[in-house]
Amino acid sequence: MKRKVTGKKIFMVFEELRGRLKQIIYDQDEAIDAVVDAFVHLAYKPLEMPPRAIFTFLGPPAVGKISLASALAGCLAEYAAFKQFDMEQYADPESSMRLLASATVDGLPDGELVRFINAHPRAIVLFDSIDQADNGLQLALLDLLTRGPGEGSVDCSETIVIFTSTLGGALYQSKGFLNSFKKEKLRAQALVMDAIANEKKMVFETVQPAIAPKLLSVLSHHHIILFNRLSLDAIVRVGADALQRLSEHFMAKSNIELTYQEFDELVRMLTLSFAPYINVKRVKQKLPDAVLFKITQFIRNAPSYPSKVTFKLSRQAKSFLARLNRESDNLPQKLFKKNETVELTWKEYARGGQVFFSIERAELTRLPTTKEYFREERPRVEFSTLGFAEIAGNKTTKNTLRQIITLLKEPALVRKFGIDMPKGLLLFGPEGVGKTMLGKAFATEAERPYLYVSRSELFDPYYISSAFQKARQFAPSIVFLDGIDLKGMVEGAYANLPVDQLLIELDALPTDPDESVFTIATAQNKAEVNPLLIAPDRIDIFVEVPELDKEARRFFIEKILERPNNGRIDVDKVVRYISGMNGYDLQRIGKEASLHAIRHGLDCITEEILIEQINIIKYGSKLEKKHFHNLEEELKMTAYHEAGHAVLSCLLLPDIKIEQVTIAPRLHTLGFISYTFEDFPSNVSRAEVFNNICVLIAGRVASIKKFGDKGIDSGASVDLEQATHQAYAAVASLGMDREVGYVHTETLTQNVSRQFFLTQVETRVSSWINEATVKARELVERHWETIDTLAAILIRQEIVDGEELLKIMRADAKKGGKDAAHIPGEPGHA
Repeated sequence: MKRKVTGKKIFMVFEELRGRLKQIIYDQDEAIDAVVDAFVHLAYKPLEMPPRAIFTFLGPPAVGKISLASALAGCLAEYAAFKQFDMEQYADPESSMRLLASATVDGLPDGELVRFINAHPRAIVLFDSIDQADNGLQLALLDLLTRGPGEGSVDCSETIVIFTSTLGGALYQSKGFLNSFKKEKLRAQALVMDAIANEKKMVFETVQPAIAPKLLSVLSHHHIILFNRLSLDAIVRVGADALQRLSEHFMAKSNIELTYQEFDELVRMLTLSFAPYINVKRVKQKLPDAVLFKITQFIRNAPSYPSKVTFKLSRQAKSFLARLNRESDNLPQKLFKKNETVELTWKEYARGGQVFFSIERAELTRLPTTKEYFREERPRVEFSTLGFAEIAGNKTTKNTLRQIITLLKEPALVRKFGIDMPKGLLLFGPEGVGKTMLGKAFATEAERPYLYVSRSELFDPYYISSAFQKARQFAPSIVFLDGIDLKGMVEGAYANLPVDQLLIELDALPTDPDESVFTIATAQNKAEVNPLLIAPDRIDIFVEVPELDKEARRFFIEKILERPNNGRIDVDKVVRYISGMNGYDLQRIGKEASLHAIRHGLDCITEEILIEQINIIKYGSKLEKKHFHNLEEELKMTAYHEAGHAVLSCLLLPDIKIEQVTIAPRLHTLGFISYTFEDFPSNVSRAEVFNNICVLIAGRVASIKKFGDKGIDSGASVDLEQATHQAYAAVASLGMDREVGYVHTETLTQNVSRQFFLTQVETRVSSWINEATVKARELVERHWETIDTLAAILIRQEIVDGEELLKIMRADAKKGGKDAAHIPGEPGHA
């Protein structure tokens, strides 16, 4: 571009430049056209203020931004000087001196940029990844570049300045943006600059705009050049050029003839073998290396030096490649999202002085998620292999999740009813019931990769932003937020999860099914989740995950039985014992049972060991004799106390199955009865409340009958507390007392006056307890022989299983028949 060129020749010169650049830079014709058009304008436009021109090259990583800048210097004689500055090296405030300093009397030398421009005033200067530089440096750089002649130590009037950045990456994945990119360049540029204005970065724990607003404003008024993602064809062409250069150099140095029977197909196949991360830089460097490695490895082990080397493809490999090209649009993106690669099987053989390398077989293979390029990057993209079939129980929950997956896979069903695609799902339920496993299985069944965010990551807005941005690259995908009801320390204070960034990301999610980013969140308590997160059009599908059912619990026990055992473990019996336990506790059982066997020199696990470990986890370890003054007397008193509870429970609450009755003293209790968790009703009647009070009082009643006043001990304190509370709830809250009536007196005492119904409630609570005590005494007297029998068995063997207890109660039924309790307040009662 010489200044003496005028008129029509100017256009001819720049058309020649356009053609040369398109031969060097593949798949960026629009970017090249925009750059060359800008140079045409510069040729006719007088300089208003330095520098001569400012270009901002924006686009995904590794698409040719640096290559185009370098190619411009190679094609423009007047701007042959070229300097690239990697701005990641200038991320701290002190680094500006290294780049921009002016020589001083104190001996401080010129900075790198100042020295270069003073030596080459007509040059192209590239600032790669300008967003990585400290914002103070960005502003200082802008000030230096835009000074007029004589205003500073450097004159940039004839300097071409190019900035590059990958900011706004989410837009490059959007179909809507790509359409704007092709049709309305100015609108696309505006969209990108708006996106960049919202980008942030962290510098020494200080939040900064990714690009200083003043610099961004200047850039937006100059030449913005947008680069698109490279097509597979363009990447293959780059690989072919690199391989061709290697081949020529290799033949010149080795005196070995190097031929390719199907050059284009071979290069394409080798390029696909770099999946799922097909990067033009990687292909350019590694593809020739892969070919060279094959040759040198063979020569090193060969008995003689070959005269010719030939690469070729088998019929299967050609057929595979043709099918892959025919069936798949956007092939690199699909391989990337599915974490798949093309695995090649090579055959090597020599014939005479020739060596042949043949790709005998090619096939698609999914890589493990521990691949280096996934392990190093955070947030990490993961590909679950766990499906619903591998999760025991939870049939209703899994069926609900399958229905949601159907909506994601068949968006036409959603459009039919004129609604948007769902954006998110909340799985809520107690700890250890499988919410995380179900979320990962959801990803598998939906055939989507996911990004997992949990614990401290949920409190980091920049990590959240990165997770959603990367999810858009892999769309359709899932962002998995595990534990959004979490609380944590924020700036020294206990605080709820900050939701501002999450709300921004959820509201910005695309509605196009092909670009869908679905959010799965988990919580133990839905009420603790910020209402803004679960508002309509955000995370607005709710699925409760209940306690582990019998099928799920059985799965855990069957996994334990894969370890050495004596073959006499009753699975159904053990499953009854573990009701109410969560997944974390169930995983402990097998480990603790195994450790117990190892510590005691046993070669296998027994049923007794399993049940003891279950009881330790649920109720605490057994107490040693030294903790008691008279262990035998304590056990005897506990036996009659628990026998009273157990017998009346079987009589009055027959639908609630008992797992075991034990008098083995433990950390938190001297004895106990454990019930099957799922047998507890969610809604109880007045009769059931009263019967339960009778059962709670029966332990004290049986102790007094056997031991007299000595039976009035502290062991019944918890029973009496629960009985009193249930009687109070029946009278004051549940409207179960005939005299007080259907009044929720608790509301009045809390909100109006404590005196409302005070005396009446006290009287009626006492009446319920007295009535229950009378009934308990009657039943204890009537069934004393059974209580005495059960107590004796407990004293002898410490524990009675639920099945054994049923046999005892059947014998009792033959003697005296079945009893039922009465309800206070009914006719004939106080």
